[in-house]
Amino acid sequence: MTAIVEEIKTGERFVLLGTGFGAYQSMNKNLLFGEIISEVDKGQFAMVCVCNSEGKIGWFKSMEVKVINVDGRGPGELLSP
Repeated sequence: MTAIVEEIKTGERFVLLGTGFGAYQSMNKNLLFGEIISEVDKGQFAMVCVCNSEGKIGWFKSMEVKVINVDGRGPGELLSP
């Protein structure tokens, strides 16, 4: 199965290779009563792995791309009853 996705911002097209989750962690240190307290903010977001026409691999947040076609057929065609 081959899926083609398009970056919404630029209109550039890519081959979808797979999906996964990105993660981030930020840490702020606060001084409270002479002690250093760490506040950790953690999260994750859906990512898609793509390649361009030269085969270079990259990642996008899933909300930054849309599916154009799967095996040459548009999403609407594939999902119509």
